[in-house]
Amino acid sequence: MKSDSWWKSLGFATQGVLYAVKTERNLKIHIFLAIAVLFISLFFDLAFLEYVIFALTITLVIASELFNTAIEYIIDALIPEQSETARVIKDVSAGAVLVTAFGAIFVGYFVLFDRMRKIANMSLSNLPNLPDHIAVISLFITICFVVIFKTMSVKGIPPIIGGMPSGHAAISFSILVSVAYITKDFLVILLVTVLALLVSHSRIQLNIHTLKEVAMGGILGAVITFFIYVFFL
Repeated sequence: MKSDSWWKSLGFATQGVLYAVKTERNLKIHIFLAIAVLFISLFFDLAFLEYVIFALTITLVIASELFNTAIEYIIDALIPEQSETARVIKDVSAGAVLVTAFGAIFVGYFVLFDRMRKIANMSLSNLPNLPDHIAVISLFITICFVVIFKTMSVKGIPPIIGGMPSGHAAISFSILVSVAYITKDFLVILLVTVLALLVSHSRIQLNIHTLKEVAMGGILGAVITFFIYVFFL
């Protein structure tokens, strides 16, 4: 809303930001990730310029999300009915946010990754060398527990697809824990973590599992595999 008073304009702008944060889930996620990155950066000896780069990157991502929200509201107001043009405008606007988000990931990678990798690999090097077949045994036991929990969570014949917990998530995170013990390499673990998250997210996107079922599956697979490795220490 336009105002002749600078203070009122500031208030209107603040209200806009607060409304967007309250109503837009993605904006909440961006802000949470920004806080997490800034908190993690405090544990490293970053240069002043690196903090400036972080600040500019975070500002760009949040600003692009605000612009995307504003564009969506404008399109909904001008074109209330379904329209191919409206869809394209919203998709392009969301694409701009995606580009800035990927840019932020690359900035975080170049600034923090080497520092995090050195510390993580030092800790991972302390893990014992255990037989590789523990990974296969852990995976089999995880699958058995998934089947048991699926039969307990429903009455009658359990569904092959869906149900509590997510077998895909359980297997993915079981493999992630095994990879951590076998490779002891931060980069490899990070890449497998991304794959595990993508597999889990796909189950939600396909409406096969709920977030709760996927989360329980991931926790189940990771915990079972972790305790099996701990047992052999």
